[in-house]
Amino acid sequence: MYTVMLDLKGRSVLVVGGGTIATRRIKGFLQEGAAITVVAPTVSAEINEWEAKDQLRVKRKKVGEEDLLNVFLIVVATNDQAVNKFVKQHIKNDQLVNMASSFSDGNIQIPAQFSRGRLSLAISTDGASPLLTKRIKEDLSSSYDESYTQYTQFLYECRVLIHRLNVSKSRKHELLTEIIDDQYRLSLVKQREFLQQIKKIQFVSLEFLAVLNF
Repeated sequence: MYTVMLDLKGRSVLVVGGGTIATRRIKGFLQEGAAITVVAPTVSAEINEWEAKDQLRVKRKKVGEEDLLNVFLIVVATNDQAVNKFVKQHIKNDQLVNMASSFSDGNIQIPAQFSRGRLSLAISTDGASPLLTKRIKEDLSSSYDESYTQYTQFLYECRVLIHRLNVSKSRKHELLTEIIDDQYRLSLVKQREFLQQIKKIQFVSLEFLAVLNF
């Protein structure tokens, strides 16, 4: 399996099933701004709440062939083998399908994942051990704590500013390498000082260009 990241904003996502696994999947899809439809005879209290807030659409019935049409991503979150078989028989070749109860029956897997701002980490054992996947996720969640939320935003802002500088490629690389030192993650003061340094370099570069053009 080849790992990719999907932009689901505004994309049609069909979730077949309304239980615990479906609810967990939907939480992530809502965060990504997907256009979600849930098809299931009954759904969880959380799904009911999301429906009441117009965050998704619910069809309280068994999945039919018409539900699968023009859907970008289909997640089958049920242990009903008849439902799994039905979906597998009626999907199109260009549709993305995840079967929660049988990963080999779909054409994509949804790994365990978490985010810290602009940092996203995904973990999969390719179906070998969900328990090991869970343990690794917990270990990584502890190692990459909430400090990375602000820190990755700082890195992004620096990268944008540094690429605009009128300095050599090697100098840009030096500056980008400097800020991945842990001291910058742990100190807002160091971050502010670095940003001031970059802005000073930018100002000096602009002055120099102004003199050359005079």
